[in-house]
Amino acid sequence: MDLRDTLNQYYYGTTVCDLRQLSRTGGGELSFNSIMYLDVISFQEADGGCTVGRLAKTLRISAPAATLKVNELVKMGLVEKSRSETDRRVVYLRVTNQVAESLKSYDSPFERAAQAVERRFTADEIRAFCSILGTFTEEYKKDF
Repeated sequence: MDLRDTLNQYYYGTTVCDLRQLSRTGGGELSFNSIMYLDVISFQEADGGCTVGRLAKTLRISAPAATLKVNELVKMGLVEKSRSETDRRVVYLRVTNQVAESLKSYDSPFERAAQAVERRFTADEIRAFCSILGTFTEEYKKDF
């Protein structure tokens, strides 16, 4: 197997795992698209704060389209909005505590895999792997 095949299999495996986890946890009323929005909001919240504008830019969609989806998630009780203390025009998005806990359960296969890698490979091999993944991340971010 070559690099591209391995990466494609990894992506496919994680996507299928996420979909199975979604159906297993009773998230039947949520689409995979909704789960991805919640995941991005959660990630951006931990990475400096999430706004509709930042979300739209990340997903390469219009701000009105992002607003429509965010309002749907707010109405479902999955996302909360709060105004910035310093600039009242800025509205931050955050996932509710319940969603944050559910997202952690989605990360359990990831955590198991990370622990298996830590047991199986040396610190130098892991650093090399992290460097390789960092290269992929940098290249993907160029399109943001």
